[in-house]
Amino acid sequence: MLQYFRINDPYRLLGVLVIMLLIGLPLLIDSPGMTYPELKNLVVGEKVHNGSALYTGLVDSGGPLAGWFNALLDMVFGRSLLARHILAFIVIFFQASYLGIVFANKKAFSENTYIPSLLFAIFSFFSFDTLSLTPELLGAGFLLLALNNLFTEIEFRAQRNETIFNLGLYIGLASLFSFSYSVYLIGALIMLIIFTRHTSRKYVLLVVGFFIPHFFLITVYYLKEGLSPLWQYYYLPNLGFHATNYVTSGSLWFLSAVPLFFLVISLIMLNREARFTKYQSQLVQSMFLWLLFSILQVFYSKDWRPQSFITLIPSLSFFIAQFLLLIRRRKFAEMSTWIILVGVVSISYLARYNNIGNVDYTRLFVPDPPALPQATRVLVLDDDWNVYKQHPLGSAFFNWSLSKDIFAHAEYYDNVIQVYEGIKSDPPSVIRDKNDLFGPFLERIPEFKKMYVRKGEYYTVVSN
Repeated sequence: MLQYFRINDPYRLLGVLVIMLLIGLPLLIDSPGMTYPELKNLVVGEKVHNGSALYTGLVDSGGPLAGWFNALLDMVFGRSLLARHILAFIVIFFQASYLGIVFANKKAFSENTYIPSLLFAIFSFFSFDTLSLTPELLGAGFLLLALNNLFTEIEFRAQRNETIFNLGLYIGLASLFSFSYSVYLIGALIMLIIFTRHTSRKYVLLVVGFFIPHFFLITVYYLKEGLSPLWQYYYLPNLGFHATNYVTSGSLWFLSAVPLFFLVISLIMLNREARFTKYQSQLVQSMFLWLLFSILQVFYSKDWRPQSFITLIPSLSFFIAQFLLLIRRRKFAEMSTWIILVGVVSISYLARYNNIGNVDYTRLFVPDPPALPQATRVLVLDDDWNVYKQHPLGSAFFNWSLSKDIFAHAEYYDNVIQVYEGIKSDPPSVIRDKNDLFGPFLERIPEFKKMYVRKGEYYTVVSN
């Protein structure tokens, strides 16, 4: 198998596609169920598609490009997870192909090869949830475009202003899918300082390129008088270090055991055996720095789940491909490739079917919610939002960590106005309110007091 992908022939990428189909087809046929990140994308996509503006008409901290893209998906596919999984599969294939082409064009290896594409495809299935069309996956595509521009700058052949500007621009666009990708701006700046001899004007171009998408976003919300919600619900929450843990650290270590083992072996062998040109040595060092900033990005991300680690895959593919090409006896290189393939796929599928006790996906899956037969649109005033699996969101209040301060302080006039406008714009038929946070607002909003009546932990619309 390895020998097939060592040949510099773009048609070898069809072999990558075949291997991906063999690995991923069972996941498409037997879907494990909806995950919380997928549910979030569905809810946000529905609201934006139905006319709610991000941040001003929907309280959430997700990236704007992610929200608009999810709205497009909702318009085309509705709530179909299968369609999104198929699109995610296609995105992964194109990312794997593009990475291999970039490495071949930049002469990153001693021979032009599509082994990195093969490894990228294999590692992309180390957990079932990587086959989800999430903002992280979409933003990772822009990071690959940025990586290509970074290599062009390090290559020192084409010193054009647009190259370094586009480097910053791609990272900026990626950060509008997932804000944690902003850390790559610092990484790119450090790598350019180390490996190039640019003037300060070039570094300013990099930073300007990064901020251009953000300036455009800020301008749009300024014209819509939504600058305060944009800062309060997008920028401010994403600047902090906090994350929702959907899986344990032990689960992540176990799932990534095979790639990490070969990464360590690869780094040791490269340090001892590799003979690089000066340019290739710079690429190796830059990919190591890219790996370090990818690790930093993972810790900065807001969700702690297997798919959060996809930004490590390009670096893993690079170093392990270098290791496989270093092995003089091709029989051992072939054996190593099969160990990687069988090891990654076996652990992934055994974990997916709950046959590995060290891997627990319980918190990642959305359980079936209690039946609400009379509900059309629902508002949940707590952090258990699995009810949105069966019922669309009513009102503007989705992210509870951002909304709870509003509902906890009915004594503030601004909060009363915000609750009134947020519910009036899209009234829910049922409000689940375990702590009776909505009650004080009814005393201040007579219109709602006539509209809703409390039954247990629920507020329901009064029947005419």
